[in-house]
Amino acid sequence: MPINSRNKGASFERQVANILNDFFERQGIDFRTKRNLVQYQEKDLCDLDIPFHAVECKSYKEGKWLKTSWWDQVCSSSNGKIPALIFKFNRTPIRVAIPLHAVNTEWDPDNQKICVMNIDDWLEILAENWEKYGILEAKNYAKQN
Repeated sequence: MPINSRNKGASFERQVANILNDFFERQGIDFRTKRNLVQYQEKDLCDLDIPFHAVECKSYKEGKWLKTSWWDQVCSSSNGKIPALIFKFNRTPIRVAIPLHAVNTEWDPDNQKICVMNIDDWLEILAENWEKYGILEAKNYAKQN
């Protein structure tokens, strides 16, 4: 029986939301994410909206690497946040693509220079840089206003 790709995508989004919510709870961060259902009616919205990041989730049967169009999509929906592309293929681990400046917050933002890691490594980076992301967001907000 074929799997409906929309259902598969929604299931993966829920799985990622649960992983992130577990992370927030373990870190003592008072935040819970859920699927952004408005994304199906409006253009340029991310799948999951978390503090400092816009998250796009992709789950496909076959493949080996992310597609440029996926990265372009998350960048266009990030609205000034750090884009995070979370993707997987059947029988492969979940991977995350983020810009290098999300790893080293002292680097200038450049969403075209990215790195790919497993989701556990990304969660470690989130934990390590969480406060730095907040400081950078506050500085960027102050510059704009």
